[in-house]
Amino acid sequence: MAPVSVLVVYPAETPAFQRSVVALVEFLQWHGGCKVAIDMWQQEKIAELGPLRWLAEQVKVADRVLIITPLVETSSFLPGHSTPTKNLPEHSIPAAAHDLYPLILRIVASHAKSATELAKFWVVQLHAQKDKKSRVLLPELQTCRTFCLMKDLNRLCKSLHAQKTVGKKILPLLFKPEIFYSRNSTAKLREAIKMLSAKKPGISDRMLNKDLC
Repeated sequence: MAPVSVLVVYPAETPAFQRSVVALVEFLQWHGGCKVAIDMWQQEKIAELGPLRWLAEQVKVADRVLIITPLVETSSFLPGHSTPTKNLPEHSIPAAAHDLYPLILRIVASHAKSATELAKFWVVQLHAQKDKKSRVLLPELQTCRTFCLMKDLNRLCKSLHAQKTVGKKILPLLFKPEIFYSRNSTAKLREAIKMLSAKKPGISDRMLNKDLC
């Protein structure tokens, strides 16, 4: 079976969040049977084409678009707002991330009236537990299918390989390959999400969360 073509888009958040995104992308690429497109691996191409054109082309050819989000959406990565971040030597946040996330929200919103086109876009929340608070999303993403890691990792992998995009249609596969991966292969991802989840929100974050709930 050919690998599933997956585009990953995420907001420019904290170094801890970036580390979790990298861990998920590497897991999907090396253990999840996926061929992943992400800005950090195609920075030269983005510089050549520009963020909008690169994103539009990737969305068109991808079988699935995974939009990675933190536990709760905050104003820190709403369109037009940039959050200062401290770069990590191994996983610095690409400059394009500040542009691509607002753009993907616009693309999702443009498909809101078409269930078929909207089905390509999935939301992946990086958090250890799945509860009502973890479902707080920006309006553009609220109708998208949602997964929460680590709880839904196995379901995400199986779902990625259950359908295939042919033209503009998403068709079920007659043969669904089993995805096998060991606990060791998820160790980096599990640890990154654990560290992300362990970070306590500040007072302003808690006030914002209360307003959103």
